[in-house]
Amino acid sequence: MTPPPIAPPLFGPRAPKPPKTPKPQRQPQAQAQAQAQAPAQAQAQAPGKLGPRAVALAAVAGVVIGGIAGVGGWYLLSHQDGKKKPVVAASVSGTPSASISSSTSPSPSPSATPSLTPTPTPSATGPHVTLVQDPAGFSLLVPDGWQREAKNTSVFYKSPDGNGLLQVFPMTAGTTPYDHAVATDANLAADQANHPGYRRIRLEQASGSVELEYAYNLPGGGVRRAVDHILVVPDSQPYALLVAGPEASWPTPLKGVLQSVVSSFCLTGHCPAPTAQ
Repeated sequence: MTPPPIAPPLFGPRAPKPPKTPKPQRQPQAQAQAQAQAPAQAQAQAPGKLGPRAVALAAVAGVVIGGIAGVGGWYLLSHQDGKKKPVVAASVSGTPSASISSSTSPSPSPSATPSLTPTPTPSATGPHVTLVQDPAGFSLLVPDGWQREAKNTSVFYKSPDGNGLLQVFPMTAGTTPYDHAVATDANLAADQANHPGYRRIRLEQASGSVELEYAYNLPGGGVRRAVDHILVVPDSQPYALLVAGPEASWPTPLKGVLQSVVSSFCLTGHCPAPTAQ
């Protein structure tokens, strides 16, 4: 007996399975956040990044500014000779461009005007003077008719003819008046471009103050003479009271101006009560 034929399979051969697609690997969460933030951080940091040359230039600028502040206002005076005359107001008014105090404080308003006493006070060896309450925060006797001008931390009062000059400015705290006078003397002697023929006449110390007297040649001829009186006020801030003018005006009347200024200078809040007239 012949065996029955084998039935064909109900299904054909199975198709091969497609290759498995590998699953993407997950990055650690911290690494993904760092990569996402990197471009933003780089963009934010780029404008403020300083190269070695920029850092060096900034350091040099700081040293130069600090040196000028330590010496005081002698540089301002040096540019008053033989240069373009500054514009002076028609009346005794003005506003300092910076506070006279060593701390950062707002400047007086543009409308600030020195307060004058009604009665002029005569000087024994100089012109009539008037007690002025300056908006920069101090009081002193100023010759009648002298015009006020403020520049940086200095306050100037100038005679009508432009030859006489009174300058008041604060100096860097932390050193003695004598140290300031010695530094000023050295800088003026080295600055022959603005002080040709500079010579020191005297350097004298007193209790809590020092005076540096000197002279130098003017570009147009003649000799300019000045006395720089440096003292320490009650808040321990050194101040310089400088009187300058043609050498022919010494010892009078400019010596009388200096005596009046030194004897009357005081900071607002530390001035003695006015005496009855």
